[in-house]
Amino acid sequence: MSNICRALIVLAGAIGIVGIVYSWPVFLLIILTILAALLAWLYLPKILIILPALIPFLPALNPTADIDLAFGRLMIVFLAIVGCIYIVYTKCPWFDLSTPTLLIMFFLFWSFFSGLSADDPGRFIRKYLVFLTIFPIYFLALAFLCRKDQWHKLFKYWSWSAFLASILALGQFLSQFVIGREAFISYWGKYVAPLLFGANAGEAVASNPSWLVNVGGIDVLRAFGVFPDPHMLAFFLGMSLPLQMAYVLEKNSDPRFRGNSGGAKKIFLWILPFLSFLALLLTFSRGSYVGFLGAVLWLVYYLWRENQLKVSPRGIFYVLLGVLAVNWIVFSVTPVRERFLSILDFNEGSNKGRLEIWSEAVEVTKYNPILGVGMGNYASFVRPESKYREPIYAHNTYLDLAGETGIPGALAWALVLLWAVRPLFGFYCLGRGGCAGDNNSNILSLAAALGIFWFSLHSFFETPVFSPQILPLVLVLIAYQAFNRKANFKI
Repeated sequence: MSNICRALIVLAGAIGIVGIVYSWPVFLLIILTILAALLAWLYLPKILIILPALIPFLPALNPTADIDLAFGRLMIVFLAIVGCIYIVYTKCPWFDLSTPTLLIMFFLFWSFFSGLSADDPGRFIRKYLVFLTIFPIYFLALAFLCRKDQWHKLFKYWSWSAFLASILALGQFLSQFVIGREAFISYWGKYVAPLLFGANAGEAVASNPSWLVNVGGIDVLRAFGVFPDPHMLAFFLGMSLPLQMAYVLEKNSDPRFRGNSGGAKKIFLWILPFLSFLALLLTFSRGSYVGFLGAVLWLVYYLWRENQLKVSPRGIFYVLLGVLAVNWIVFSVTPVRERFLSILDFNEGSNKGRLEIWSEAVEVTKYNPILGVGMGNYASFVRPESKYREPIYAHNTYLDLAGETGIPGALAWALVLLWAVRPLFGFYCLGRGGCAGDNNSNILSLAAALGIFWFSLHSFFETPVFSPQILPLVLVLIAYQAFNRKANFKI
């Protein structure tokens, strides 16, 4: 045990003795904080490995009457403080001027400078604090997850986390046929939403629910799991599905999975991506459908280009069987089919409204194309009388960022995503002689790239970059791409 750990233990004991004489609640909180810091000091890499799997399920706190604070954000800040002290104390290397790091730093600085044009500094500060309390997870992951086996464990826990979220989401969807749609919405909005998202955000979600979708004149409860709306669940599953597929393929190639029991385990593992895909369909998120279609088409093209599609009768049969299965699932369910086909109906009310919102966002960007109207100020600029939590945004990540931080801010974020999906454009490969690293790492890199690609496509229709449940996860995927490229290519 290091000297600093012993010092923390002694300090906690001294404070505890003082607390016996004075105020127990205050000193108990201090002791718990010190003990948490001690655990973080000793097990920081292990905590970072499990953290992405926990983030979707962590509750929110209400430090004041009008502030909701996601516990995941608090954990990231706490770990960042402990990590900085550890780095200074041990003098270990932690920072490298890689391309994604430079782009992320530029994005954060430019977002900060956008505050110069903000008419409402309070909204700017609250929105920018979201970035300051989430983006450190990227630097933490790069600094403390330095081995491939650590990343493999992280993605394994993440895959099972998505499996649990999918089961919960499917249970929600089925509940409308058991206890009734209104009864479920009333219970979830009153008791569960405030716990998961905070009192204020929970009330806003319950009063402006996107939990319902009208398909064929019938209101249907959508799957949304532990997320505030179905779109955020769709983002989570879109990033998780490729990782689950990679996890299953890795397990199937494990020589320990042999014999009858091993075959049964292999079949069972396929339940993970299957249930996640089913939950994704039941979100009825058309943006996620576009992301899914784009990811699948690009994956097929990638594998064909890299000579990974083996042309054999059995291979052709499996491909056709997979295509037919997906088509049957998508188009045999009437609500899903109608929702999917409505993507191309530009006269449909939601599509028409979104095009009008995009046009409005372009006009906002034209007003100040360099610094934007200030982070967090889009809603007040469009509608000055709007409240902070009113869901007024461009329904497009890139237009939202362009409107609030200017074109340079939006371009920086787009370049971060473009760099992270480089494996899909031939910079990485699967099993080719020119590629360094083991095949499992290359498969994971491809899966991470597909997840980010899916996220990037879906971002044309929603804005997840301010979500405390989604932004940390996409930053972890970007950090893995940076780690894997450095590990394999020694840049």
